[in-house]
Amino acid sequence: MASFASIKSAIFEREQRKQQYQAHIRGLNAYDRHKKFLNDYVGFYGKDISTQDKLPIKTDHDTLREGYRFIRSEEDDKNPSWEQKLVKRYYDKLFKEYCIADMSQYKSGKIGLRWRTEKEVISGKGQFICGNKHCVEKDGLASYEVNFCYFEAGETNRPW
Repeated sequence: MASFASIKSAIFEREQRKQQYQAHIRGLNAYDRHKKFLNDYVGFYGKDISTQDKLPIKTDHDTLREGYRFIRSEEDDKNPSWEQKLVKRYYDKLFKEYCIADMSQYKSGKIGLRWRTEKEVISGKGQFICGNKHCVEKDGLASYEVNFCYFEAGETNRPW
């Protein structure tokens, strides 16, 4: 017969494993929890359903990358789809007084421009601190209004 101490130890260990498992499950978001439960199901019942197959999931970030335009036109606002509404909402949150420039490829004639975010406006990036993405210079700055054209979504645009 099993001793009282060994039974007590087994019960204690089982309860401890149960609490650890519950804490792990509670720490997962809904999607990760779903994937875990499906993997457990497939592992236990041995079905041929593969949960590792990746379905093409379109995230908000993907939608922004596809639909974002540096300078929006009235035609962009005519489409009432949720994707365009999301892109417009993001565009409206940007501060379009100064740009942040990525000069890492300037030698090949390529300069990246983007509007400032709220965090950059608060810190003064682009206005009181150099507007280059990788620069923190504060002295000897000047502001310029420049005419430029840019390539976006397969076409060349001239905003002026």
